Amino acid sequence: MGKINISNSRDRDAAVSTESVSPVLKMRWLDIHGSQVETKKILRGTMDRDLDALLKKYGDLENLTQALINEDPEIDIEIYGSFLKNTARVYIDKKRKIVHRIVQNEIIKNPDGSEREKRPRQMPEPNTATEIPLKWTGKKMKKSQVFNKFVFSGKLQITHINGLTYDFLYAIAKELEDQDCLMLLGGGPKGNQPLIFRRGATPYRGFLEGRTQDDKYALILHLSKMELKKPGD
Repeated sequence: MGKINISNSRDRDAAVSTESVSPVLKMRWLDIHGSQVETKKILRGTMDRDLDALLKKYGDLENLTQALINEDPEIDIEIYGSFLKNTARVYIDKKRKIVHRIVQNEIIKNPDGSEREKRPRQMPEPNTATEIPLKWTGKKMKKSQVFNKFVFSGKLQITHINGLTYDFLYAIAKELEDQDCLMLLGGGPKGNQPLIFRRGATPYRGFLEGRTQDDKYALILHLSKMELKKPGD
């Protein structure tokens, strides 16, 4: 469960909760004996026995091929197949040494997939649960127009935490439902910034949708990071 600070059309704001709307698939995997199975990480290779290391040891592919026929230099029967616990990912350089300070780059591509720009990865700070609430931009679009123009990669349900925030969110949902539209939700003082939920996370455009039924409501925040454009636009 996350948090979000959101404002309404009257410029009133409230800190409320967010929940994932992805359905939870409850499934148990059993073996042929009906016993519960579980996922395990198994060691299947080490750097000192991979292709590069073996080529360095045997000189060329011909000698390595013969060694693979005569023996099993690529296998360490003492440790291969053992279960792994408490693992952590590390990065290595061309000399196979662990890299401790990594510079991450992001590649900006054109619509045709070609590289347009390469730059150091930006690490923006989150802006969805700060003292500055997400602004009610008033930029509304019909549902059919939004779903035909943007690609949505996720959604969150905004939920109340008490009676006051229930009334607050219900009113927002009802207002959007009556207008049959989705509204662009923006971050920052002017409401023109993308939504960032965690430091360094992907920035999203947010579109707010409201639904009501009697005294129930659903306030859904649709997240998009891609706009559909015609070739040549």
